[in-house]
Amino acid sequence: MKHAIKKVGVVLDRFNNGLELLAGLAAFAMMAMLCFQVMMRYVFSSPIFGIDEAVVAIMVWVCAIGWATVYWQNGHAMLEFIVKHLGPMPRRIIFHCSNLIVLVISVIFIPASYMLFKMQENLRPVGGLPFGKAYYYALPVLVMSIIVLVYCIYKTVAYIVLDDESIVVPEAREEGNAID
Repeated sequence: MKHAIKKVGVVLDRFNNGLELLAGLAAFAMMAMLCFQVMMRYVFSSPIFGIDEAVVAIMVWVCAIGWATVYWQNGHAMLEFIVKHLGPMPRRIIFHCSNLIVLVISVIFIPASYMLFKMQENLRPVGGLPFGKAYYYALPVLVMSIIVLVYCIYKTVAYIVLDDESIVVPEAREEGNAID
C-alpha cells in the first residue's frame, strides 16, 4: 500500500510540474500580450480588439492553476513560526484541520462553479474572444477545485499511511520560496 501511495505521489508531482510550466508559459504570454497592447495603444494609437479580454482570461487561468500548484508545494500561507515550535501531534492536528478546510471549500466550489458555468455558457461572447466568459470565469475555478480536491485527498491519505513529515513541509525550491 505504501508503495502504491508513493507512486501516486510521483505521478501527481509530475502532473503538478507540468501545471507549473503551463502557468509560467501562460503568464509570460499574458505579459507579452499586455506589453504589445500598451505599445499599440499609446505609441501607434491603434489598440487591437480582444487582447484586453484575452489577458483577463489568461490571468484567471494562471491564478487558478497557480493556486493548485502552490497548494501541492505546501507554499500556502502558514504560521510556520508557530508550527515549527510545536511537537508532532499539534503539527498533525493543524495539518488535518487545514486540509479539512481545503477539502470542504473544494467540495463546495465544484458544484458552484459548474452552476456558474452553466449560467454563463449561453451568454454571447463580448470583447473579441470567440468564446464566452464561462470558459475563463467559471471553468478555471471548476478545474482548480477538482485538482485541489485530488491533491487534498492524496495528502491526507498519504500523511496518515506514510507518516512522512515531508508531505506537509514546504518544498525547498531554487526559486527562493523555501521557508528556512
